[in-house]
Amino acid sequence: MVSNDVSDKTPSSGPALLLVARLHVDLCRLASAICTARAAAL
Repeated sequence: MVSNDVSDKTPSSGPALLLVARLHVDLCRLASAICTARAAAL
């Protein structure tokens, strides 16, 4: 019972995981855009 309660409260399940994944992708795209813009400016 305890393990089930703990697993239900983990943020890595369901919609929370999708939200984290989408934020990660957005941050990677932003960082990539900044790096390419800086490289083009040099």
